[in-house]
Amino acid sequence: MTKMLTPSKILPGRSTDDLDWKPILDSIDPLEKIEWEFDLGLNDPYFPIDDELHFSSLRLALSRFTKELWPLYADRTSSAILYRGSADFASFFLWSGGQEENWRAWKEMRPAAPEPHLRRLFCADAFAHYFQMLAHALPDELPLSLYLDTRGCGSAAEKRQLRSRERFEHFHVVTEESAASLAVCMPEEALCSGDALAKLDRLFALLKEPYRVIEEAFLTESWEGVDRLYVVSEATSAQGKRKLMGFCAAGGLVIVEGEPLGLPNEISGEEFRGRGI
Repeated sequence: MTKMLTPSKILPGRSTDDLDWKPILDSIDPLEKIEWEFDLGLNDPYFPIDDELHFSSLRLALSRFTKELWPLYADRTSSAILYRGSADFASFFLWSGGQEENWRAWKEMRPAAPEPHLRRLFCADAFAHYFQMLAHALPDELPLSLYLDTRGCGSAAEKRQLRSRERFEHFHVVTEESAASLAVCMPEEALCSGDALAKLDRLFALLKEPYRVIEEAFLTESWEGVDRLYVVSEATSAQGKRKLMGFCAAGGLVIVEGEPLGLPNEISGEEFRGRGI
């Protein structure tokens, strides 16, 4: 009989913690699988993302786990949670002069969208990079998860973009995505404009059956079980169109919102909904 996974074992690793993990280790059932959770204070107000000493302190805690705990518990470890908290990283971001300059340069490279959403994306990018640097102190074999709470983070489409796999590619972002046969293609970051997000929001509101969201960047590896796929044509890249050709060749139907893409098996969203399918 397989042992059920117990609640995560939280390891304090803030700069003010003494890293005395013995009480936590003593509480572990010798038969249970372990999911670790690192409490690094990453969502504290005005988190000092630019502070190298603070980063070194957090990295030291993770390095200690790698050197002292991993050799003893590797066979019993299922995964670890690096972050659990709000996906609105802008709400506790420390806007230093350097980060303000980075924000202005970053914004110039982005398609137009509401500024509050763009600021959330910029801060999420910064934290994604920070998470990745922290992860270098952990074993490569250790699966790392992020629990991102998107409440208060804008519209449905904005929330989807904020927690995108394209942004957090090196981590498992925990979601409750369904395994539906209907899917919506999320555009690549470079084409995800405010207009495209608005069209996606209208589409999400129209859909009456379960669906999942697949990001264009990972379309080919994610379409298994999908037979109908909605796309926003204006936000579909040339590479994405080639992937859609493959989806059609595999028997899939592409439902296009906007101008036709010229695919061998496509239908407009309006015609699709008119059929009552």
